[in-house]
Amino acid sequence: MQFEFVERDETWVAGLPVRSPKRALGELYDRDLEGAWASVLHHELGGPLATAYTDYSTELGTYNTQIVGYRCTTFDEVTRGHLVARLPRGTYAKFSSVGNFPQIMTSLWTQIAYAEEHNQINRTFSGDFEFYPHAYKIDLYLAVEPR
Repeated sequence: MQFEFVERDETWVAGLPVRSPKRALGELYDRDLEGAWASVLHHELGGPLATAYTDYSTELGTYNTQIVGYRCTTFDEVTRGHLVARLPRGTYAKFSSVGNFPQIMTSLWTQIAYAEEHNQINRTFSGDFEFYPHAYKIDLYLAVEPR
């Protein structure tokens, strides 16, 4: 399983919030999340597509907040009615996957589970995010303790 450690500056993601349950791998469908994406994609966006994960715990059956939307650098780029999540500067483990949904997400989270189980990463849960360079690729950044 391939990933890399990267240092990132503060990152902002704007969009619509969704409270999503933390689900077991393979249980990816979420009607609320799908609805938020459908809504966001009908707006004019201030930057490239992205999702921020905030306000969550590590246990299955708990909830996290996802900001479904786009990366931005100023408040001028934020579409009226959208919220902004601020992800701190720090060390991140970058995982990437190419393919079709939902297999692309399963591939990413399988890589992450392997890295966690083998103590290759120690997550801080201070804010994680996904960027979508194109329709078939996801770069997922997990906040981790520096090595």
